[in-house]
Amino acid sequence: MTIELDGVTFTYEHAAEPALSDVSCRIEDGSFVGVTGPTDAGKTTLCRLLPGFVPHFFGGDLDGSIDVRGVDVPESSIGALGDAVGFVFESPADQLTGAATTVLEEVAFGLEQRGVPRDEIERRARERLTEVGVADLADRDPQSLSGGQLQRVAVASVLALDPEVLVLDEPTSQLDPDGTRELFDAVSRMHEAGYTVVLVSHDLQRLAPRADRLLVLEEGRLRADGAPREVLADTALDGTVAAPPTVRLGRGLRADGVVPADEPLPLTVQAAAEELRAHATIDGADLPDGGSDSTPAAAGSPSTAGDPRVRLDGVEHVYEGGVEALTDVDLTLDAGCVALLGHNGSGKTTLAKHLNGLLEPTAGRVSVAGADTRERSVADLATHVGLAFQNPDEQLFRPTVRAEVAFGPENLGRDADRAVEAAVEALDLGEVIDESTYELGRAARKRVAVASVVAMGTDVVVLDEPTGGQDPAGRAVIGRLVDDLVAEGQLVVPITHDVEFAREHADRIVALADGRVVADGPPASVFGDAEVLDRAGLDPPVAVAVAAELGLSGAPTVADLRAAARPDN
Repeated sequence: MTIELDGVTFTYEHAAEPALSDVSCRIEDGSFVGVTGPTDAGKTTLCRLLPGFVPHFFGGDLDGSIDVRGVDVPESSIGALGDAVGFVFESPADQLTGAATTVLEEVAFGLEQRGVPRDEIERRARERLTEVGVADLADRDPQSLSGGQLQRVAVASVLALDPEVLVLDEPTSQLDPDGTRELFDAVSRMHEAGYTVVLVSHDLQRLAPRADRLLVLEEGRLRADGAPREVLADTALDGTVAAPPTVRLGRGLRADGVVPADEPLPLTVQAAAEELRAHATIDGADLPDGGSDSTPAAAGSPSTAGDPRVRLDGVEHVYEGGVEALTDVDLTLDAGCVALLGHNGSGKTTLAKHLNGLLEPTAGRVSVAGADTRERSVADLATHVGLAFQNPDEQLFRPTVRAEVAFGPENLGRDADRAVEAAVEALDLGEVIDESTYELGRAARKRVAVASVVAMGTDVVVLDEPTGGQDPAGRAVIGRLVDDLVAEGQLVVPITHDVEFAREHADRIVALADGRVVADGPPASVFGDAEVLDRAGLDPPVAVAVAAELGLSGAPTVADLRAAARPDN
């Protein structure tokens, strides 16, 4: 049985343009189909069609036909598809009940509603938690978990229902590298067991090697549909999707004449290393070592010769219930781009909330501009430190983008009109400045939250997972913003799982693991240390992983590998 869309056009109520336009495709039973494309391309709408959320929950005008395993979606109901199609939302807040007192209860909820025997419920719930790597959280209160941990719980709750078709909309946008890898592995196992998988992601480095097919949507239309290697070989799509690092390296080696042009492009680290081994010689002396960085240091400068902008001395933080989130953290942060990296639950967000007084240390001292944060109000600290939350919906509250971005500078007595104009331009929000904040997609809402912080003009800007859920264009916007703020002398602290982003834009990496700082240094040094990456639950940047496969040390970029490769004649 198959999934078949024929000439599907759908326009949401009150929308001026269709979210999908004349989309036709066929998804064979048991296949793994990856879906990608820019923000607002129609990816989520396509996913919503399959369980019947469109048109039965999200109303609008629908033309064309949709058949899911013999069920006529427009003529049926959400309930008729509930047993066959499992749907994982991008945000766990949209997925989880919010009523369960433990993670195990949360995952068991759907099984209870279906009348599954008690012993079977617990067995299946625990199996699925193990499968996504969070079995140890079974007895934890869901409200105490990080965003990434909650996302894995949400995935487990859907997997527990054992659907025939699994639809996942950006399921890894809040996950750390370990969680992302475990999720992709779990989904791949379901595919190998015969399940049909439809997965939306911008992470083509992980998606492309696993998917049978790749659908590329743009402005509601199906721009490409084919085998991932064929789709990614089409350079005409580069403005629509970002080729993953292995593909960029492969293209470069072919352009340089190092690898024959007719060789298939590499999709995995292992394939990239194998073609270099077969066709090239690389002098390891040409690669940056762990003691220096191949990217120039940012142009930021320290605040003054006196107190640093931010200092943490012996900081510890223990949440109610005894969860120790930070232990003996000593840091001085004063200039440039300092990226905080680490696994979900490593303490990154907890540390960030100490910088603007949302949390106070259980022990130790946090000082901002020379003053103890315990002795200052959150409002006072907001004049020095701006924090954009990981989940924009925890931050946004005004009806329009303009009003939201203006709130901070208005309360700080700044020229709000000028601040709004500059922040909106920097975050590429000009076209939506007078639109309702709540009607924007999640990626755009995230940029609105960042803009609202940037408009405050604080010396310190903290961005929690700023590239999460962003398409390539949005990621580039965030990267330019970080570089510009640093060039203007501000301290920027991105909290991120995006090691490629950190490699491109950070001067300094602070890696945390289980609440402790396990590394602090330039990107080349941290990313070149396999032991540190393992402790912090980080995957190395792809070029570093390729070098390691070749037995080379150091922390090169894709450009470094390409420059060092010589044809092996």
